Amino acid sequence: MKILLADDHALIRSGLRSELSTLAEAIDFVEAWNADTLLRMFEQHRDLDLALVDLTMPGMEGARTIGALRTQYPAVPLVVVSGLNDARQVQEVLRAGAVGFIPKSAVGQLVLPAIRLVLAGGQYLPPQLMSTLEAAETAPVAPETPMRKPAESSRVEALSPRQEEVFALMAKGLSNKMIARQLNISEGTVKSHIATIFDVLRVHNRVSAIAEARNLSARRAGEKDS
Repeated sequence: MKILLADDHALIRSGLRSELSTLAEAIDFVEAWNADTLLRMFEQHRDLDLALVDLTMPGMEGARTIGALRTQYPAVPLVVVSGLNDARQVQEVLRAGAVGFIPKSAVGQLVLPAIRLVLAGGQYLPPQLMSTLEAAETAPVAPETPMRKPAESSRVEALSPRQEEVFALMAKGLSNKMIARQLNISEGTVKSHIATIFDVLRVHNRVSAIAEARNLSARRAGEKDS
């Protein structure tokens, strides 16, 4: 496994290395400390499995930099690790393609479970930030569905044909590895598609995405029967 750690403070990079050292038997860490070295590491290491990136390193342009990296290297899951936790900024980096956000104040407690979720194809947000974002994004709804954010057909139609295939296999409970084998694509590509699916469906984890997939399938079946 190869992980990129990008932060302008050496102590932060050292702490992340220590926290992530038990994630796999063999981990190759590469490091960056500003926007230029971040881009250079992506260019030199095309086999990255994960990138943890500080949002405020010299030369960074916030969500714009994150979006550019995700466009150029869509198969690499990118998690923002930042001392900033403004809900609007978090929302921007998620929309730009980040698959997780970890506040530096909670690194010691959150890194391992967050990274495990991301590598499994999920999206990580601390509970307090998730609540804030959901409150900001959720419009008033009927009393019988107080916090429902349905996977409307219009949203699903935004998915590419390949993403729809991944979506359907997720609904059947297949793992990333099984989806990759069935579609004859890499596991990294599957993870990238799943991150996009999460963004389109406005969900934050695999369980919620699967629930939405099954709900949509049931609704479509009901429409055919009626």
